[in-house]
Order: sequence, then structure tokens, then C-alpha cells
Amino acid sequence: MRIAIQNTYFGKRYAETELARRIVLAAERIGWDAIEAGTAAELHQYQPDFVLVLHFKTPKLTPFPTYGCLWNPTVLIETDKQFIRHILSYDAYLASANTTEQWLGDRLYNTPKKYFIAPFFTSCNRTDYRAPSLRSPHIAYVGTNWDGERFKDLFLALEQQHCSEIYGNPTGWAYLKSSYRGALPFDGVSVLNALNQAGVGLCLHRDEHTREGIPSMRIFEIAASGAIAICGEHSFIRKYFADTVLYLDHTLNVTEQVAQITDHLNWITTHPETVLEMSREAHRIFVENFALETLLLNLQPYHQALCQQKRPVQHISVQSASTATSSLVQLIVRTRDRTITSLQKTLDSIKQQTYPNIVVLLLNEQNLESLHPLLKNYQNSLSLEVLNYHSQPYHSHDLWQGLQSLAGDYFGILESGSVIYPTHLETLVQILNQFPQIGIAYSEVVQIQQNDPDPAAIANSYEILDRAILAPELSSEFADLLPFTHAINLNSFVARSPLIDELLKRDPKLMYLEELFLLLNLGTRDRALFSYEVTCEVQEAENQLTVGIQPFEEESFQRIQMMMRDREFAGNNTYDKLKQTRWQLQQTQTELQAAQQRIAAMETSKFWQLRKLWLQLKHQIKQ
Repeated sequence: MRIAIQNTYFGKRYAETELARRIVLAAERIGWDAIEAGTAAELHQYQPDFVLVLHFKTPKLTPFPTYGCLWNPTVLIETDKQFIRHILSYDAYLASANTTEQWLGDRLYNTPKKYFIAPFFTSCNRTDYRAPSLRSPHIAYVGTNWDGERFKDLFLALEQQHCSEIYGNPTGWAYLKSSYRGALPFDGVSVLNALNQAGVGLCLHRDEHTREGIPSMRIFEIAASGAIAICGEHSFIRKYFADTVLYLDHTLNVTEQVAQITDHLNWITTHPETVLEMSREAHRIFVENFALETLLLNLQPYHQALCQQKRPVQHISVQSASTATSSLVQLIVRTRDRTITSLQKTLDSIKQQTYPNIVVLLLNEQNLESLHPLLKNYQNSLSLEVLNYHSQPYHSHDLWQGLQSLAGDYFGILESGSVIYPTHLETLVQILNQFPQIGIAYSEVVQIQQNDPDPAAIANSYEILDRAILAPELSSEFADLLPFTHAINLNSFVARSPLIDELLKRDPKLMYLEELFLLLNLGTRDRALFSYEVTCEVQEAENQLTVGIQPFEEESFQRIQMMMRDREFAGNNTYDKLKQTRWQLQQTQTELQAAQQRIAAMETSKFWQLRKLWLQLKHQIKQ
């Protein structure tokens, strides 16, 4: 098994970097190959069986099965809709709490997505038991303080007691004078050694983690090191580690918490035999249930089952038999303004499809003479039909040439240079077969940015810059008009061919925005369903609906508005109603902004200040 750990904070002093190292060590111990990666390009080069994404700041960016590690509270995830979009892009999920599983289940309840949720934790690689040093037990704590000066008052008070040693990113501990001991190497070993030598580890949680029952990596690394854990009250720790650890009442004030910690340290000193029994038992619980080797091996059957669901073996091994029973999908491939290299990349991705019954309708402008030698390479692996056309002054001509030639059950459109992942057609056709009331199935899209990132920018950046991102959301001019729940790209859908009826087969002769016109018309003919999968990859220039209407497109846009007048979408809204709703929303937002400005002006006026003082005085008189 080959796995890749995709770390948003690759090379940075964050917990994810230490965790990535531990996962690599655990994978190697069970005979797997593993690497830590910072970019999608590294994943493509490595070709893993699956990818573990350590933080939801990074979405799925490659064809490889991608599993999101969700060990952050959902209240933090929901602070940014982009985080949710990233999470929905993953193929499956590794969760640390029942609350996370329920949140995911609710989010994905009415979707066709095939996925699993497997238990996984910010744990540690398996260790041999080592008794802790109890000659002079004191507290060790390792943290990056990514969210600010967490528990500052407690750590300052512990410093006054000379009973703590703190490790981590120096910028997070600048307020400490004597107890801060520097940063430890992120090597999967040094943290455990520091904890074992101190004898005691402190395990604290943010309120959000405590409420949702999500354990931090502290409890696992303390148990793995052999040290005794002093833990803030937490349901997960109570359930699994029970009385093998000591507890701290986080409802007490700082002075009382320090007194409780001091009492625990005194008890540890005076009860060495009991302490060693607790240490051994906590280590046993860790090894048997939470060591990363165990978690990875438990993950393997989940991975294999999902691959079988999404990529049936019979479609790969018995192509001829499968073709006879499968609906025909015709893929219109546009070659306008593209190189032979771009076209080859697209055809290669079609050849790798797990879906068996495909015909490629290749739109060939007559002057593309080098096309035919390339096609010889695919004559035994792809069913290809070349549709020749003469160059026209309007851009819609080639696309409608393909639409007029449709004769299969389903169709899709690909720009030369775009790539569909191996399960793209399998995923979307399954949706159309399963839901006969749906006419269009579409997926999430990865956009490959054309410009290479500046090395200096990477060196100074907080995060690694990647040339691959989820395709940007549709611009407001288009998003309010298209009747699709999620952003849709011309390359990302499969639709039923009968939707291209006799009316729609007529070429609109549009110079620009022909993709928008087609998507609008498809929306008037049937409903669409989002797959909640990433199955397509496009070049930056191909995502044309993510920018506002440009001056050179204005005439085409006005013509589209005229042609779509009174057309009713599948949801019973007409194009004109959508335009009116959009205008009303803009008006409401303008009125709200004006009202807020008036309120702000009133609140700063002398009259308002006098009124406020009078109300306060009146309230005091009543008391």
C-alpha cells in the first residue's frame, strides 16, 4: 500500500507536521510506503493508493482517493463556507467523534455521494513501553498555540510554581520567561522523549473540543511516552482511559487549578507503584486501540470497499461484455485554439475511464493537419468519430456541430486540455441511471492555474502555494442565472442526449458565452443533481464563467437574455423571474446598507448620547 499525507502546513511548525511524520513512521512499520506532500504535483508524481488530507484548508486536488481527516470541531469548520466545500470534495472521512460523524451524515444525507466515515485520531505511532521518570516529576507540555495565547493565565501560574517545562513554536510562548524550553524537532520521537523524562504530561482542550468530544493529540502522545497524564475533564478520555489518568476540573479558577495540579504531582511522588500501574495500563490502551499502525490497518478494508463501489472490477477486466449492457455516452471534444499536447492529455484521460461504452466526437477544424497522426495512437483503445468543420466568425459553431451529431443515451463536453478522472463517467452515469427524474449530473472541478508560483512568494508565504485549487465559484452575473445548486463547469457534467431537442439543435451563432447559453437551456429542460465528487480537472483559461461579463461579451449576453425570455426552468422559475429576484436582492442589500449607515450616524449624534445617558439614569432611579 502506498499512501500520501497531504499537509497544508508542510515545512511549518504546526502539529500537522509532527503528525505527518508519525503517520509515515507507522506506515513503514506495517510495510507500507508513505510520504508527506505539500502540493498536488507531488501527489501526481508519487501515485499513491490514497491520500490523507490533514486539514480542511486543502480540498481534494488529484484523481487519487482522498480522505479528509476531521478532528476539528464542526463549529470551527462552519466559520467559512469554503471549508465546507473542501470537505464535501473528499471521497471519504476520518473522524474522531460521534458529533463529527452526525454532522457529516446530515450534510450528505440527500446526496448521491458514496463515502465512508472511519475512526481516526491525532494519535502516535506504536511504542514499546518505557516507565516514566518519577525521581522529580514535573509537567511537560508541547503546543504551537495556533489560535493565540491559549490557557495563558494557567501557564503563567505554573511557571511561578517551577513545575512545568513548555515546548513549541517560540512565537506562541513569548510571554513565558523561565519555563519555555524551545522548539522540539518534528521527528516523531523528541516529543515522546521529553514527556517520558518529565514523567507527567498536561492534556488540555479548547471548550469546542470538549463539547464535541474530540480528543487532542496530547492524550495519545502522553500515553505513548509512558508519562502520566493530567487531563482536563473530557468525555472521550473518561470513556477510554478511565482511571489510568488524573483529571483537572476546568471549571475551577486558575489558582484552584494550579492547586489541584500541585496535589496531583505530590500524589505521584508518594504513590510510585500505583503510578506505574496506571502508566502501563494507559500505554496498553493506546497500543491496542489508538496506535497509528492499528488505525491505518483498520482503514484498509474501508478503502478497498469504496474503490470497489466506485470502480467496479468488471468494467475494467471485461470491457466487451460491459459495453453491450451499458448506455452509450458520447463525449464532444472541442479542439479550438488548443495544441496537440493538450488534446493528447484529454484523450488519455478518456482512455482511462472505468465506464466502458464511450464514443468520442472530436471536433476538428480543417486546418489542424497534425491531428490524424495523433489519432492513430488511439485507434485500438478509443471509439473516435472526427467531425470536421470550417472556421466561423462565431464561437458557438463547433460546439453545436457536436450537439447536432448526438445519437447516444448520454453526452458530455470536454475542452481539449481538460482531464476527467477515471471514475468521472462511472459516477455521473450511475446517478442518471439511479434517478430517472434527473436529466443532468455534474461534479466538482479542480482548476490548474497556468502561472507558476514565485519561489520567493512560497518562501515568504504562511502556507505552501499550490497551482491546483477547486475551480472558483461562478461570478454573480452567472450564478444567479444558472439553475444549479453548485458551481457547474462545461467539462463537469453528463446529460441525457434527448435534452438536445430540435429547438436546441439550432446554432445560436454566439460569438461569446456559448457555454452559458447551453447550460441555461439545459436547465430549462430538466433537473440537475450534484455528485459531491471531484472528477474533473481544467486549465485556468477554461473556467470562463468565473469572471464577470466583459465588455466584449456584452452583445452576446444581451442576445442570450433575448433568446431566454420567458423560458421556464425545471424548478418552475422563468429566466425573467430569476433576473427580477436578483434585482430585488440587490435593491434590498442597498436599502439595508443605507439603513445601517443612518443608524450609525444616529448613534454618534449628541441627541442619541444624551438619550442613552437618560435611560441609564432612569434605570438607576428605579433600582
